[in-house]
Amino acid sequence: MTRRKSMKRVYNTLVILFGLLMVGALNSCSLDEQVYTQVDKGEYVKDAQQAESVLLGVYDGLGVDGVYGHNLSMIFDMPNDQAKPDGTTTVGNRLQASNAYSTTDAEVQETWAALYAGIYNANSFIETMEVRLPEFSEKDIELGEIYVAEAKVLRAIYYFELVSWFGNVPLITSTAMSRLHPSKFVQEKPVKVYEYIEADLLDAIPVLPWVGEDIRPNTAFRISKGTAYGLLAKVYAKWAGYPLQDNSKWKLAADAAAEVVNSGKHSLVPSYKTLWTNCANNVWNEKESLLEISYWSPQSTNTTSGRVGKWNGVSAANGAIKGNYNIALYKVSPNFPAEWKDYDKDERWGFAFADYKYTVDAGKTILATAKVNGVATDITFEMAMNKDWLGWDISWRSKYSGQLTPRKWDIEEFVKDENQLPDNNYSNVNWYVLRYADVLLLYAEALNEQYGKPTSEAYEAINQVRRRGFGLDVTLPSAEADLPADMDYADFQQAVRDERGYELCHEGHRRQDLVRWGIYYETVQATYKKLMDWHETAPEYYIGALYTFKNKNELLPIPQREMDLCEQFEQNEGWK
Repeated sequence: MTRRKSMKRVYNTLVILFGLLMVGALNSCSLDEQVYTQVDKGEYVKDAQQAESVLLGVYDGLGVDGVYGHNLSMIFDMPNDQAKPDGTTTVGNRLQASNAYSTTDAEVQETWAALYAGIYNANSFIETMEVRLPEFSEKDIELGEIYVAEAKVLRAIYYFELVSWFGNVPLITSTAMSRLHPSKFVQEKPVKVYEYIEADLLDAIPVLPWVGEDIRPNTAFRISKGTAYGLLAKVYAKWAGYPLQDNSKWKLAADAAAEVVNSGKHSLVPSYKTLWTNCANNVWNEKESLLEISYWSPQSTNTTSGRVGKWNGVSAANGAIKGNYNIALYKVSPNFPAEWKDYDKDERWGFAFADYKYTVDAGKTILATAKVNGVATDITFEMAMNKDWLGWDISWRSKYSGQLTPRKWDIEEFVKDENQLPDNNYSNVNWYVLRYADVLLLYAEALNEQYGKPTSEAYEAINQVRRRGFGLDVTLPSAEADLPADMDYADFQQAVRDERGYELCHEGHRRQDLVRWGIYYETVQATYKKLMDWHETAPEYYIGALYTFKNKNELLPIPQREMDLCEQFEQNEGWK
């Protein structure tokens, strides 16, 4: 995704011409409630430059609040075994982050609507290009074909999120279908949606260029062949897991991930910290970042910016930081960093949580203090979690029951002054949707599942991620970082699951990982019990366990508005 302000200016003009302002209708089944103005698609998009401008609008749908701008990246990822909302109530967005919402929830409706808006825009662009592409110049035809491939990948992403979060959803394959009467809409079985996603990605892959082999005039934050292969691996891994559990897809997941790994086009950035300074300052690294939402804005306006670091960053009081303050709704469950294996060697541990906040008077301030041998002392999280620490007291832990936040998006620490957005709710910090490290871990997982044991390639994939985490050269074997070479299937499976938690914590993957592993409910309840052992106050801050049920919260409900309008719809299990 390129700089979104300039992108929107062109797109907002063309969107009117295509009649895409039907958002209220196209996002639901209430398609007979709007007046449409559908202009001839063949009259516009006369060259590749115009086509690209419209395509970037299809990208833009990824960054809205209903998709990765807020809901799927932050509030619906909770509760899990790593994170929970702040406080002890279900007020505000704590409702969604605690699974306490109902079928009429506004954010559930917003996410459904935003994903179908993205699908409509992708469908419209693809249909437009079918009409206009034959009349392009020879050079523009090549570019136009790549743009169509990008749109197919984007459509696949929107559908992948829909089927992952909502289960049985309508499959809308054209703009004409979007204008059917609500009574005509039916839900497809998830396998049909997965097949459609698979087809889109397989169509796009041969056309898309690898990074470094690109003819597009703008390549930053854009989908490449590696992106499509990586997404395909992720789709197959989900397909192989709950609820479909089609084990034949593990081989396909491994094969897709292998294309990325063996291409030589992607690699891990040497330092884990670089990931967070990069996304904080709109620095695109095409080697590791396979899909990233750019929220950079050249002006102090929230029209093109996001919530990264504001809602899921370090707590900051009003006026305590250059960006005014941080809401910091997203909190880290203390059991997660406390149980981190090799935490003292793993550099990622220090980015998984912040045991400090920002105050007006003192700036960066530790969350807990206590008298140790009569001396006022700052109590770090490491001190609180370690019972062997000299002078340790259980009371040290109480301050860390509900105040830890992620450090990955510490705006005050990582964002340069020129990229600061002085707004209470929005920032210029980017959001990673898919990183190369994710693909390496999917590769390791898929190989283990395919063969019933870890292969040498599986070891190398996961060990590269671990070596980088330990601050080492990823290409060199390490007795310190590498996993034991004699692990069986179950041990390696658990190691991969742990590693995904360490590497990708708080990046919007954890809940869906737990769901596809078939252990979401069990993990939430087990986390509640672990927090009892942490400190007696901790369970009060993990109220999501009270609202999470088996065979219900693996999916969001079909929004009640859709159920009321689309008479053939059936509600998801547990939400009836």
